[in-house]
Amino acid sequence: MTSKAFYKQEHIIYLLSKRLQQPLSIEEEEEIVVWRQTSQANQLLFEQLNDPSKVSSWLAKMKAYDLEASMDRIKRRMVVNSKRQKQRTVYWMAASILIFLCMGGLFMYEKNHKEVKQMIPPGRPIAQLKLHDGSTVDLDRLSAGESTSRAGVRITKTADGQITCNYTTVSGRKPVANYNTIATPIGGEYRVVLPDGSLVWLNANSSLAFPSQFTERKRNVRLTGEAYFEIVHDVGRPFIVNTRQQTIYVLGTKFNVQAYQDELAMKTTLLEGAVQVRTAHQQQVLKVGEEARSYVADDRLDIERADIEAALAWKNGYFVFNDENIVDIMKKIGRWYQIDVTYVGDMEDKIFAGTFSKRKSLQHLLSSLAATGEITYEIKGRRVTIMSE
Repeated sequence: MTSKAFYKQEHIIYLLSKRLQQPLSIEEEEEIVVWRQTSQANQLLFEQLNDPSKVSSWLAKMKAYDLEASMDRIKRRMVVNSKRQKQRTVYWMAASILIFLCMGGLFMYEKNHKEVKQMIPPGRPIAQLKLHDGSTVDLDRLSAGESTSRAGVRITKTADGQITCNYTTVSGRKPVANYNTIATPIGGEYRVVLPDGSLVWLNANSSLAFPSQFTERKRNVRLTGEAYFEIVHDVGRPFIVNTRQQTIYVLGTKFNVQAYQDELAMKTTLLEGAVQVRTAHQQQVLKVGEEARSYVADDRLDIERADIEAALAWKNGYFVFNDENIVDIMKKIGRWYQIDVTYVGDMEDKIFAGTFSKRKSLQHLLSSLAATGEITYEIKGRRVTIMSE
C-alpha cells in the first residue's frame, strides 16, 4: 500500500468514525457508498461497524493494538497540514486510528482464524565486548554503576545503561591503543561512550571496533551494521568512521551510518555539523539534512535530501516505512525480532507506509500490516511466513 493509498484509507476511516457520532453530509455518505462497493471486505467491515455488540467488543480489546506510533505520525501530519485540515480534530484522528487498528486488525484475525500461541517480544539492550586479548564481557550482565577491569581496560556501566571503556593507568607504562570490539546480536542494541566522550548508539546485528585510547592525531573506528554518532569536537583530531564502502571524516557532529553487509546501498545521514564522505574514487562534503549513498554494484556516490525521521527511527524506538516493499521491511524487522522469514506468493507490489513501535511484540506490527488486506502471516516458533492476499 503506497502512502497515497494509506492516507486515502485513513480518510475513509475518519468518515466511518465520524459516522458513529454524528450524521455525515451527502457528499461524505456518497464516499462511504463508493468505498463499500469497492470490495466485499469493505462491505463486511461496514456492516460490523454498525453492529453495537461488535463495536463494544472491539473497543474493549483496543489495548492489544499499538496506537502510540500511529498517533505520533498523525499528529505530525496534522501540524504540517493544519491549514487545509482544520476540520479534522485530534479527537476524530484518534478515533480513526482506533478503528483502523482495532477493527481492521481484528477483522483480519477473524478472517484468517489463526490463533497466536506465543508472543515474540522485541529486542533489548544486549551486547558483547571483545577485548584485544581475546577475552569477552557480556555487557548486559553488568549492573548499573558496576565496573570491571580486563586486559588493561576499565569497563564501566553508567546509571543510564551506557558503557564506557578506558585504559587503566599502569605506573611507568604508556598505554597502547589496541582495538576492542563491541557487537550487538540480532535482536540487540547498545550505547557506548568512547574514550573521547563521543556517544555511539549501535543498532541490531552491528559491531564497532575502537581503541580504548585514541592517538594524538586522529580517532579511528570501524563499523559494520548501523550506528548513530554524536562526536565530541576536536579540531586537532578528526574522527574517522571506516566501513566497507565509505570512509567518513568528522570534526564534531551528529550523523547516522547504515552499512549492513546484506544491503545493496550504504547510507550516511547528517543531522548536525559537517562530514566528508569518501569512497574509492569519489568524495563529497555533506550539508545538514543530506544523505550520501554508495552502492555495492558500482562506484557511484549519490547525495540526496535525507528523511531524518526515517533514518533515526531505529534509535528513537520506531520503524518508519515510506513506500517500502514487504521484503525490505521484513529484513529490518527480522534483525530486531530474531526471526527467519519466508514468502508465499508474489510480493513485488506489496508496498507499505507507516510508523510502528519497536517496543511492542512482533504480532502487533504484523497485525497492523495485515490489516491493510495486502498480506496475511503465520508464525511457527521464530519462523514467519508472509503470504500474498
